[in-house]
Amino acid sequence: MSFSFLVFELVFLVTLLAEEQPIQQVCGFKFTEGPLWVEEYGWIFSDIPANRVCRFERNEVLLNPSGNSNGLALDKKGNILLAEHGNRRISRLYRDGRMEVVVEQYEKKRFNSPNDLVVRSDETIFFTDPPYGLPGGLEGPNAELNFCGVYEVTPKGEVFLINKNLKKPNGITLSKKEDVLFVADTEQDAIFKFEYKGKDYPVEEIKFCEVLSPDGIKMDKDDNLWVTSSEGVVVFNSKGERIYLIKVPKHPANCAFGGKNGDEFLVTARDCVYLYRLKKEK
Repeated sequence: MSFSFLVFELVFLVTLLAEEQPIQQVCGFKFTEGPLWVEEYGWIFSDIPANRVCRFERNEVLLNPSGNSNGLALDKKGNILLAEHGNRRISRLYRDGRMEVVVEQYEKKRFNSPNDLVVRSDETIFFTDPPYGLPGGLEGPNAELNFCGVYEVTPKGEVFLINKNLKKPNGITLSKKEDVLFVADTEQDAIFKFEYKGKDYPVEEIKFCEVLSPDGIKMDKDDNLWVTSSEGVVVFNSKGERIYLIKVPKHPANCAFGGKNGDEFLVTARDCVYLYRLKKEK
C-alpha cells in the first residue's frame, strides 16, 4: 500500500461514522431485509419469514401479508416497490394502499424468487432473481427457469434479461451516474459490474471486487460501494479497493442510507435491525 493511499484511507476511516456502535437497535424479528427510508413512514424493512413489512421507529407492521418481501425500493412518486420472495414477482404498493403486480414472468415463465431491486431515475427497475425463496431451488418442482437472472423492467413493463451467468445474484445497485450496474454474487464471494449501453443485452459480467458472502449493497454519494457480508459491512472505493469495515453485532443482510437529515445508515441483520449515525460533512 502506498503512503498516499494509506493517508487517504485513514482520513476516510475517521470521517465515515459518527460512532462505531449503533445508536439504536430493535430485535425480535425472524429475518430482516430490504431497509428503506420513506419520508412519510421513516425507516421500513422486510421481515421475510413473517411475511410483513415493518416500521423501525414505531416497531409496528406497515404491510401484512407482504408476499414474503425481500428488497424494497421507491419509485419517483414515492410508491414502494417490493421484490416478493414468496409470490415470485415485483409489485408496487401505492401510497393509497393499492397493490399492483409490476412483473412476474420472463418469456412466459415465472421468476424464481426476486431478491433485491434498484430504480433508475427514469423509472427503469433492475432486479436479481436467485432461487433462495423457491422450494428445492432450480431443481425443485416449481422452478420454471434453469438460471438465476439479472433483469431490467422498463417503465412500459418490458422485461429484458441482462445476464444469466451469475450463480446466486443477490444485492444490486447503480453507480451515481447510473451507467454501471453492480450485483453481488453470494456464491462466488464477489461483486460484479455491468457496463450496459442501451439495450445491448446480454451484458458481460466484470468482477469488481471480492468479499465473503456478499448480500445487500448500496452506493454512497462518492461512489463508494457498501457491502453487507459475513465480515460485516465492507466499504470499497470506486477502484474496488477495500477502505473500511463496520463490525455489526450480527451477520448483516442489507443496508441503506437515509434519515431526515440524510445522515443515518440502517443495517438489517438476521433478527435485528441496527441504526448508525454517519459523520457530518465539514
